[in-house]
Amino acid sequence: MTANFDFLAACRPGMVVRTRDRSEATIGCVAPEEGLIYGEVRMLGPCVWQRNGRYRDSPGGAAGPLDLVPPEAAADAKPRKTISLKDALDPANRPFCCD
Repeated sequence: MTANFDFLAACRPGMVVRTRDRSEATIGCVAPEEGLIYGEVRMLGPCVWQRNGRYRDSPGGAAGPLDLVPPEAAADAKPRKTISLKDALDPANRPFCCD
């Protein structure tokens, strides 16, 4: 997914990108000479990514939820499905016999 996207060229300090688990990551600085991207993920804290967007500290270097997603892929992602509590509790809106 991220193999052909150049995160080092695309990321700028202050830029907000998404991770695979749809969390917001704010880029702090980009170090092209090190091949690293420094930033912070909301509700997690400081993180470092490699030039391909992979989370640097992932176990075994495997793909995971903290990997960066290219901006165009994040824009194409389907929004999370939500339902209002009022609709869920409405007796006329119960699709199953056991609800």
